[in-house]
Amino acid sequence: MNVLVPIDPVAIWIAALSLAIIFVASAALKLADLGQFRGAVVNYRILPEAIAGAVASMIPVAELAGAVGILLPETHAMAAALMVAMLIAFTAAIAANLIRGRRHVDCGCFGAALRQELSWWLVARNAALAILAIVAADGGDGRVLARFDIVTIGFGAASIVLLYSAANYLLANAPAMRALVTQDA
Repeated sequence: MNVLVPIDPVAIWIAALSLAIIFVASAALKLADLGQFRGAVVNYRILPEAIAGAVASMIPVAELAGAVGILLPETHAMAAALMVAMLIAFTAAIAANLIRGRRHVDCGCFGAALRQELSWWLVARNAALAILAIVAADGGDGRVLARFDIVTIGFGAASIVLLYSAANYLLANAPAMRALVTQDA
């Protein structure tokens, strides 16, 4: 899938490992309280309520499949495509609700553990994740990984996941922080 320039395999593996960690965490938190996640899916008001429960059950399974698949050389391109498709669907649902003025909806992105109101920042975050998935789908430049590359991949993925987590917590707490600022003013 080398469209413009070949991508170094270290960058591909950093993207893949980062996405795997993020998607496993997301799926695990949704599965921990599937009823709450089902409520979040229903509250988007995109799907008929009759099928929202089935879709809510399938989403974390698909996230886990993508997370495992992106780490396997035989399936990483297909798993990356699955992740991009899910991110497009999630982003479309978020954008549709924002356009309808429905900002005070829990995104359901990380289950009950991290409730976030819908915002255009979630759209940007999903776009960044989709870019990571596209990088992970690349076939690479053919360079064989060296021993030190594994360390680089581990630290690179850890850095991305930590930055992603920090941004998510800031986004989740932004409404409360805004309320505190206006309360003090």
